Amino acid sequence: MSLTVKQNLLLNNLMYLEPEDGPFPDYSIFAGRKVSDWLNSIDISKIADPDPEHPKMTTADEWRKLIIAARRDAELMDFRILTVFTDLSEGGGACKSAIFISPNGKDAAVVFKGTELIAGSAQWKDNFFSGNLSDSPHQLKALKWYKECYGKYNLGQYEITLTGHSKGGNKAKYIAILDDTADHCVSFDGEGFSDKFFRKYGVQIRRRADIIENHMVNYDYISLLMNDVGSATYYYGNNYGSGGFTENHLSNTFMRYDENGDFHMDVDEEGRPAEMLAYDEFANSFLRSLKDDDRTKALAMFNELLNAVLSVRRTMSRDEIIAIFLEMAGDEDNSRNIAYFLAYLIRYEQKYPEVASLLSSVFTKFDLGGLVQYVDLVASIINWKKQILWMSLSFDSISSYVRRINSHAPEWVYQKLSAHLEKRGIPLSYEQIRRLADIIEMADMYLKDIVIFEDGTDRNAYKYRIGYQKKNFTEE
Repeated sequence: MSLTVKQNLLLNNLMYLEPEDGPFPDYSIFAGRKVSDWLNSIDISKIADPDPEHPKMTTADEWRKLIIAARRDAELMDFRILTVFTDLSEGGGACKSAIFISPNGKDAAVVFKGTELIAGSAQWKDNFFSGNLSDSPHQLKALKWYKECYGKYNLGQYEITLTGHSKGGNKAKYIAILDDTADHCVSFDGEGFSDKFFRKYGVQIRRRADIIENHMVNYDYISLLMNDVGSATYYYGNNYGSGGFTENHLSNTFMRYDENGDFHMDVDEEGRPAEMLAYDEFANSFLRSLKDDDRTKALAMFNELLNAVLSVRRTMSRDEIIAIFLEMAGDEDNSRNIAYFLAYLIRYEQKYPEVASLLSSVFTKFDLGGLVQYVDLVASIINWKKQILWMSLSFDSISSYVRRINSHAPEWVYQKLSAHLEKRGIPLSYEQIRRLADIIEMADMYLKDIVIFEDGTDRNAYKYRIGYQKKNFTEE
């Protein structure tokens, strides 16, 4: 492979240059021409933040630095854009992919654009739904497109590298495993695959895993989803701005610029931080505890929550998080999923008390501190005393009281509690308090039957997994 990791990263960042983000032409019109024609057509002096006081997570200055860094790579500028594909079909989410041919005519880079951090994005939904599928709709579409291009453009004459960021990285890995024609795969913050994928494609994974490289920001929260394949290298993140912790998943977070404008990737030899590993273990354990239909509903709920948070595009206040949480709880399926998640979290911490502070740290990093404060305060008012993670809870002492409130308490009881909460800075309506009471009662019932799934014990057959930092399976 003649392309370096840095060149692959540049190509993945360039895929995000879209007209709505600045004075960037649609690069599909440059198909058949060089990358230099595309990038030199951009007047970087006209790149500006639409709101200087509240810039987007990728700022104008970062766009300029990216384009300058790419222009300085003479070889990359000489690459030819063979073709660009935009999926405009229903549910396609307008996701893009492109093929670049090296100036020496020996290499082809097949690049899959990642997920836009946009609420309701079709690819965000696909990310979550793939957690309970062996093959997701977007993975299958990407494979179909690649096979068509392989024949149409005679890609067999090139040394092929599949690459992508985020969902694009997942697509690249998916194709690398299922299609033997690719020579290399370089994924940046690409999420892994479901247990169903591993059960279905065990033979292919054993045969193809060694061509896959995973490059990840150490605090990235998407690449730890599900189960990964291939080698793993972690990097320190850079350029954090208005998006805060969310920016760990941006493709330019890998890039540190020096005083000359050249960019560097700084390897973190320690790998993924302990709190992120703890969250990964907990999330996988939680999902494996659910029945198939319930797992799909839970993943849909998490997608809805993430969409709500991303739609704000800034750190959310406590009251905003409260409103989202309780609005979601108005849906019957969501209410049950929230209650079960809370109950599972309690049982998990009871079995592994050493991970409590680690998980709390992750929730705080996700700007969910407001939700944590809200639940803790409400819990203290109704006298839950046991400390579980970031919440004071005691389901045994309060469950019977909650049932009485939920079934028989008159409206004035809720009104009194609502008035008391408002004095504490948390205005809740009668209906919102009833929703909370419903969740408490359901969580109490779930607690009695929850069994914690040990991470990996149901996957000993996956001993063929290679290079995944924290999980090493041995022969039985």
